Amino acid sequence: MFADIDGNTLHYDSYGEGPPVVFVHGLGGSANVFHGVMQAMKQHHHCVALDLRGHGRSQGRGKFSIEGWAKDVQKLIRHLELPAVTLVGHSLGTLVVQHLAQTSPETCDQLVLLGGISYFQPPTADAYRERADVVEKDGLEPLVDAWLEGAVSPQTHATHAGTVGLLRELFLRNDPQSYAKSCRALATAPRVRRDEIGQPTLIVTGAHDRSTPLAMAEELKSSIPVSRVKVLPDVGHWSPVEAPGAVAAAILEFLS
Repeated sequence: MFADIDGNTLHYDSYGEGPPVVFVHGLGGSANVFHGVMQAMKQHHHCVALDLRGHGRSQGRGKFSIEGWAKDVQKLIRHLELPAVTLVGHSLGTLVVQHLAQTSPETCDQLVLLGGISYFQPPTADAYRERADVVEKDGLEPLVDAWLEGAVSPQTHATHAGTVGLLRELFLRNDPQSYAKSCRALATAPRVRRDEIGQPTLIVTGAHDRSTPLAMAEELKSSIPVSRVKVLPDVGHWSPVEAPGAVAAAILEFLS
């Protein structure tokens, strides 16, 4: 399905009925990252996942920013006439949903952060700027193998090569210019006043997540007033793809 949001055509998927849950993917992802999670949840919830501007089948006009993506999500929620939703973000998407929860608290009543980001120190932000420069010059191929190595756990690399191959294709399918713009948006992400996030928040991290490790999850927990951490064993950073059943179970338990 598609919606016209501020002159950009945004693609989204919608499944099931019940209390609404809106899923926001990470850098280089798409709504399909959450396909398995939504299939497991659709009997109990109305599940909506969108392709952020510049990702998947959504158009990528204009400048990208955390604030801009948050506005797109908010306007899609209004377009669909949803009541207050549970927002689920993955990686970059966790910054989007944190920003939305803090600046427009009426939009959501609960928050789930998968591979949650607190704040990038300058060296990490610089690394994303350098990644943008590489992609603009040479495309995505030079990055894909190193990216894949840290995307999922060693166990998944060893036993689920098909999943790894599909993640490889997901990464390479990105438009290089849009991916570079997204890297720069991530590098300049604003600080979120997490002490002002009043929604109950579940923070889920993989035991093998090298991008947003347990220490970052604990940092988020210490700064969001009502929050808790759940660690998934044998899971890396791309938990919605690597362990959709475990992610869905954690979310359903949190919402029950």
